[in-house]
Amino acid sequence: MKIGEFAECTGISKDTIRYYEKIGLLQPEVKNKHREYQNHDIILVETIIKLKQTGFSLQEIKMLIEWSNNTDQNKELTQEEVQNVLQIKELFQNKYEQKVQRENNIKQIKQVLRKVDYKIEQLLERNEG
Repeated sequence: MKIGEFAECTGISKDTIRYYEKIGLLQPEVKNKHREYQNHDIILVETIIKLKQTGFSLQEIKMLIEWSNNTDQNKELTQEEVQNVLQIKELFQNKYEQKVQRENNIKQIKQVLRKVDYKIEQLLERNEG
């Protein structure tokens, strides 16, 4: 599919698609000097969007995608590759901890809102009659 249809399918702009290509996140096939996007590109963009929504930067997303595309699960890792895996693990742990903290903050806010709602209801009930 061409870029217009791809933009429609993914819900992102042509400019964003071109930017993702420029930084190496997307690598569509080129046929007759035209980009051709495939279903796997749609899945990739959906993954990028989800990771962005959870707080990953485009640089972090690129690192994760490159790592997952270039990793052979059956191969013994070099020392450099072990260091890369440890960095990725740390990145995920940090993101997880951030999400847990955000979740805790949301729980606290919900408690405050429930208390305020309860007090408002009590006040309104006392002043109805």
